[in-house]
Amino acid sequence: MGGALALTLLPLGTLRAQKMPELGPSPGSRVGNLALDFTLKDLYNRSYNLKDLRGKQVVHVVFWATWCVPCLQEVPMLRSVREKYHGRGLEVLAIVVNQSQTKNGVRAVARDLKINYPILWDDAGEVQDRYRVAFIPQNFLIGRDGVIRYAGTALPPDYETLLDALLKDGGAARPSQPSPAGAH
Repeated sequence: MGGALALTLLPLGTLRAQKMPELGPSPGSRVGNLALDFTLKDLYNRSYNLKDLRGKQVVHVVFWATWCVPCLQEVPMLRSVREKYHGRGLEVLAIVVNQSQTKNGVRAVARDLKINYPILWDDAGEVQDRYRVAFIPQNFLIGRDGVIRYAGTALPPDYETLLDALLKDGGAARPSQPSPAGAH
């Protein structure tokens, strides 16, 4: 009763609720997280920084290896979507899982498969570790806002529809469901 009496004695203007601050997504490697930043060099020593693309492009990051058959099977689709959507704001970054590979060997495979997107060399495997990549290929589709919208071992079944929505929607389309971790 004392609490009720105290509330009745307060002026009406002081009972406004405080607005909770809006927190952005936390950094991480899961759908809904702000993609962890990295800086890597490509096979020709040009530097790429993920954060530099934020606000400008939708980014598809794929971890792959030349000895991984499912990885190589994705290359034609990735090559095709990069060609089709690059002008609208898509960038594909392929990060080499540095196990039993050489830069010259990767260059040869890239040339043979006519890969048209940057191939980045993760020399010490630090980015692979930070993204907790246990299976390859491992794909991350990141909106222009830097938030991961898809993560999985295969391309999403609705890949081009999702890309189209991300490119139209300023990069903040509804997240797609990940594929099972051991799909490949």
